[in-house]
Amino acid sequence: MTGLHRRLPWLLPAALLLAATWILWTELRPPATAANQPRHSIAITATLLPGAGTMIGPFRLVSATALTSPEQAFGGLSGLAALPDGRLLAVTDAGDWLLFRPGASSGEIGSITMPGNDKVDRDAEAIAFTPDGHTLVSLEQQHRILAFAGHGPPLTPAGAPLYRTDTMGWPPNGGGESLAALGDGSLIWIAENAATADGALTALLVAPAGLTRRIMIDAVDGFAPTDAVLLDETHLLVLHCRFTGAETAAAISIVDLAPVLAGGSAAPGRLLARWGRDGKWPVDNMEGIALVRRKTGPPIVYLVSDDNFSAAQRTLLLQLEIIAPLR
Repeated sequence: MTGLHRRLPWLLPAALLLAATWILWTELRPPATAANQPRHSIAITATLLPGAGTMIGPFRLVSATALTSPEQAFGGLSGLAALPDGRLLAVTDAGDWLLFRPGASSGEIGSITMPGNDKVDRDAEAIAFTPDGHTLVSLEQQHRILAFAGHGPPLTPAGAPLYRTDTMGWPPNGGGESLAALGDGSLIWIAENAATADGALTALLVAPAGLTRRIMIDAVDGFAPTDAVLLDETHLLVLHCRFTGAETAAAISIVDLAPVLAGGSAAPGRLLARWGRDGKWPVDNMEGIALVRRKTGPPIVYLVSDDNFSAAQRTLLLQLEIIAPLR
């Protein structure tokens, strides 16, 4: 028996395993990013879901929709921000942005300008607008914050990426999931999965001058923080998610930043709302939150889910009305 014949019993299973791995990779991987591609219009279908008018805590569900699009790059929405004209800007796990108006039948999509074209280079997780007119995007895997001129696309780079040595201990896929800009230009940057020994959330307070302090934020037990937005000068709304094979649930808490802004290290939080698949509101892997302040009427909170580019999940958009005082 030749050497080749002796190896055939091993080569055939190895070849089959390699072929199966390749099929799984090509079928299940997220769609390729639209890096270096121009912005373009896409069709969006919004299907109404039940639950409108129901209340949890201080929130009333105005509407819930499932968003779909034939565009391959649609999905993976992980960060959300609201523009003054009523449109929403989202960033995706593949390093793209999506601009759309709730209820509209179309939107725009494009690529975030940044070095690299791999998943680890382009894993955008949060977006925030600064008072001085910049758009910030937080990325994990390689934890950093990118700055762009203006609020919304085109996202033209403005300055070097912001890195902090404090993020070196954050897990690659559990880092800067949440980002909020304060009125003085300071940033609250919250790690998704880097809790302290007593269970508090690990976060950074980054001052405009670049000085950074590590702070702790009260967690919601059993949940991971997925996004945050500034409510007023000293309070954050933080979105939390529990997404496992057995359970999907979401929660919103309010965090008091006053002790931290006064020089302390701990920001207390309080649970405002919590729901799951058996609750009043639709739920999936909720990862983005945005706040809209209206001239008349109470503020509106938008929530969006990350479908992980999976046919088994949905891109949900929830519109909540704040109907009771939060503080």
